[in-house]
Amino acid sequence: MKRESSFGYMGKWAFVDLNTGQIRIEDSDPEIGRLFIGGRGLQAYLIYQHLQRIGWLKNPLSPDNRIVIGNSSLNDTAVPTAGRGSCSFISPFTYSPQSQPWLGHRPPIFGLITHSSCGGHFHNRLKRAGFDQLIIDGQADRPVRIVVSEDKITIVEAEEELFEKKMGQRVLRRASEVIDYLNKKYPGSLSLTIGPAGWNQVPYANLTVDYHRHFGRGGAGAVLGAKNVVAITAQGQKSIKYKDESRFKAAVQRIDEAIRKHVADPSWTVSFRPETGTTWWLDRAFRGGYLGKSGGYLPWHNFDEGYFDPNLYEGISTRAFREIAGKHSVCSRCRHILCARTASVKEGPYAHKGVRPEFETIALMINCCLTDRDGIFYLNHLLNDHCVDTMTFGSLMAAAMELNEKGLWPFSDGPVFGDVGSMIRALEQIAYKSSDLGRLMAQPTDKIIADLVTAYNLKAEEAVYCFTTAYAGLGYAGIEPKVFPGMFTAYGTSNRGRGDHTYAWTIQAEEAGLSGAEEIAGYVMNCHINKALTDSLGLCDFFTEDYGSPDFLEAYEALTGFAYTPESIKECGRRIYTLERLINQHQGRTRAYDGFISPKFLKPLTQGPQAGKAVDPVFYNSILDAYYNQQKWTSDGLVPQKLLNELKIIK
Repeated sequence: MKRESSFGYMGKWAFVDLNTGQIRIEDSDPEIGRLFIGGRGLQAYLIYQHLQRIGWLKNPLSPDNRIVIGNSSLNDTAVPTAGRGSCSFISPFTYSPQSQPWLGHRPPIFGLITHSSCGGHFHNRLKRAGFDQLIIDGQADRPVRIVVSEDKITIVEAEEELFEKKMGQRVLRRASEVIDYLNKKYPGSLSLTIGPAGWNQVPYANLTVDYHRHFGRGGAGAVLGAKNVVAITAQGQKSIKYKDESRFKAAVQRIDEAIRKHVADPSWTVSFRPETGTTWWLDRAFRGGYLGKSGGYLPWHNFDEGYFDPNLYEGISTRAFREIAGKHSVCSRCRHILCARTASVKEGPYAHKGVRPEFETIALMINCCLTDRDGIFYLNHLLNDHCVDTMTFGSLMAAAMELNEKGLWPFSDGPVFGDVGSMIRALEQIAYKSSDLGRLMAQPTDKIIADLVTAYNLKAEEAVYCFTTAYAGLGYAGIEPKVFPGMFTAYGTSNRGRGDHTYAWTIQAEEAGLSGAEEIAGYVMNCHINKALTDSLGLCDFFTEDYGSPDFLEAYEALTGFAYTPESIKECGRRIYTLERLINQHQGRTRAYDGFISPKFLKPLTQGPQAGKAVDPVFYNSILDAYYNQQKWTSDGLVPQKLLNELKIIK
C-alpha cells in the first residue's frame, strides 16, 4: 500500500542487492523522515536497521557493509547552500580489530559509522531521477556500474575502456578519465567514481564527484570498490512537491537576505569566504589574522610544533593561495558564501589548471613541512584524481617522514619532510599498491604499525609516537591539538573517529574565552547536535542561520509539512548523534577510544606564541566526564537503554 505523498522528498528509497542483481524500490516512511530528517540521520537509521538484521560488522570491506548515498528535503530547493549530499557507511580506516600489546586492554575497533558530506551536483541529479536514497548491499561478481535515470535503476557491466594497465596490473583509470567517459556516454548526467585507490581498496579512498568534489574521509571509495562498483551515474528532470510553495518561497527570501547581510558584515568570519574560501584559516592559525588572536597553532613537522619560520610561511599564506585563485566554482544553491574557486599555476613542474585546495588539505601538507605552494596545489590535484583522501594521506605521510628522519623507515625510497616529489612517488605507490611501501601504507594505521613491528623490527612505541592516527584514529585536522582543550575534546568525541574536525569546531569560542570542563563539554555537545542537523538537512557548514529560528522552521514546514519547535528540531539532532554513538559502541567504541591520547600530544610545543602547551590528560578526562554526563551517557561513554527510549530510537 502506497504511503502518503512526500513533500520535499521524492518519496522513494532504492535498495540495490549486488549479490543477486535485484533492485527493490520502496516508498519512504514519512515518520522516519520526521524523526531523522534525511541525509545523514536517515542513513544512520538505514545502516542501524541493516546491522540489527545481519549482526554487527567485523570487516568493513566485506559485502555486508551497507553504503548509502543520497540527499535531503532541502536539496535542490532555493534554500541557500542546500547543495550537500550524504554518503554513510562503516569505515575501513577507523579499524583496529586485533589486540596489540601497545594498546594494553583497549578493546578492538571494527570500524566506525562515517558520514561524508559532498558539494557539487550529483546528489541533486539523483533526486531529480526520483530517489532520495540509494542503498547498496552485497558484492557484484564482476566490475559493474550503476545507472539511475527517471525512476529506474540498472546495473551494467563496467566497460573495458574504463580500465588501463598500470604498473603491471589492470586498474581503474583516474577519476577525471572515468567521469569524462561517462559524461560523453550519458549527456546531461553526473557521475561519481572510486578511481584507482578505491579499485585497490585503499581504506582512505574517496568517492570523487563532478571531478573535484568528494565523499571524503573514512574510505567510501574502498567500500564501494570492495563491492565491485566502479561508478554511479545519475540523470533526471523530476521536481519536488511543496506543502505550501508560496509560503516556502517567502520564508526562504527572508533567510536569503539574512545570509547576504552576514556575508557583507566584516565582523562575521563568513565575510572572508567569497575571496579566500577556507584558506583564511591559514593566516588565523599561524599569526592570528582574520579576527584571530595570537596564532601559533598551524601544525608543523608532524604536529611537533604550531609555528615555524615566518619567512617560510609567506610562500604558503592566505595571500599566496589567493594569488593563484580564479573564478568561483561553487556548490548548487550557493549564492552568497561562494567559498570554492578554480586555480591555476602557469609555469614550472607543477603547471596545471584545477581548483584551489582547502585549508585542511594545505594545513596537513604544511604539517609535512611543505612550503612550496605550487607543489601543494599539484599534489592536491593528483590526490583528487587518484581518489585518495588528502587529509589522511597528509597525516600518514608526516608519520612516515618522521620515521625516515629518525632512521627508522624500512625502505630506501620514502617520504621526506619538505619534499613534494617524495610524496608524489608515495601517492602513486599507495594508490596502485605497486610496492612494499605502497602496500604497507595502503592499510588502516594499526595494521601499518603491526607490520612495522613484526616484519621490520620497529619498536612499537617508536611507531605509535609518530602515527597520530594510532588506535583507529581518523586523523587530526589542521589545528594543532595541543593548543585548545575544547578542540581536542571535539577531536576525541566525534562519531566519525578521533581527530575529525567537522562535527564540532571550538576555536573562535576558545579564543573568546570558552573554558572549564562543564562549559567546554556543553559547547562541544551542542556543536555535535547542530552538525547532525546540518548534514541531515543537506546544508553547508557555512550556513549562517539558526535552525530553531521562526523563518527556518516556517520554511521547513512549508516545504515538508513537518512542524518543529526549536526544542523538537534540536531533539532530532540529538537523536541522530546518539544513534550513531549506539552503532559505534556495538563496533567496539568505549571511553577507552575517546580517551586515547597520542604520546606526541603530551610533549609541549617549544616555538611561537603557544609554546609550552600540550594536552593535559587530567583536564581532558574531566571534560569527558562532563560531556558524557550532559549527553546522558554512562561514565564509560555508552548509551543507556533509558535514553534510547526517551529519544524514540528503540520502539
